[in-house]
Amino acid sequence: MVRGDVGDLSQAQAVVVVSHVVALIIAPPGSSIDSMDKLKGHAVGVVGGVANSKIVDVLSKEYGLDRAKVFKDIALSHARRAIQSKEVSALLMVIPLAEKYLSLLRGFVQQGPKALPVLIPIESAGAIAETERAYESFDVPKGTLRGAPPVPDDDLTTLRATLYLVANKKLGADLVTSLTQTILNVRRDLLGEQPIFAQITAPSTDQDAYLPLHPRGCSLVQRHPTELHG
Repeated sequence: MVRGDVGDLSQAQAVVVVSHVVALIIAPPGSSIDSMDKLKGHAVGVVGGVANSKIVDVLSKEYGLDRAKVFKDIALSHARRAIQSKEVSALLMVIPLAEKYLSLLRGFVQQGPKALPVLIPIESAGAIAETERAYESFDVPKGTLRGAPPVPDDDLTTLRATLYLVANKKLGADLVTSLTQTILNVRRDLLGEQPIFAQITAPSTDQDAYLPLHPRGCSLVQRHPTELHG
């Protein structure tokens, strides 16, 4: 399984889309940082630094941020302490919009009825996606982080990347066919243990898709589309 913006995917072809991951930049309650431009002069803790290296580079370039001074890799176990001690002014995480991960993110910042965290939009997401095809512009739905009033208080623009299950394009057709059929067979059985499997969908069949669809996987997906989307 790979993330569309990480590593060399030149030999990979998509079997299924497992999920999507969304870039969320969160500042603690009371923060005055409500835009990317206001991150200048502040430290942003990057959780999962290696995997998020490309998106950090993209944001640094788009918004004129000094990568070395603004973005700082931090361990997941240190994120809460880093934001509470003001070692960093905001956190960047790239996660699926599933309760397991959203709950983790909420836990990094203290919040209450009158102390709500701030989600920072990436307003240039559309422009970024035009040049960086691994990403797409995405609107985080109002109230994704809950809260009263809801956080965010309206749909919030950011970047999204795709998680793919891929096969090497040289891999034998029978093996890829078997793999795809197995996924179709067990997906529903695994939902109780791993709710993220509810997000499995068929990859794009467009000729200019970012990651080409493996032809054998393609034939099964096209014959059983409701099993992936239902």
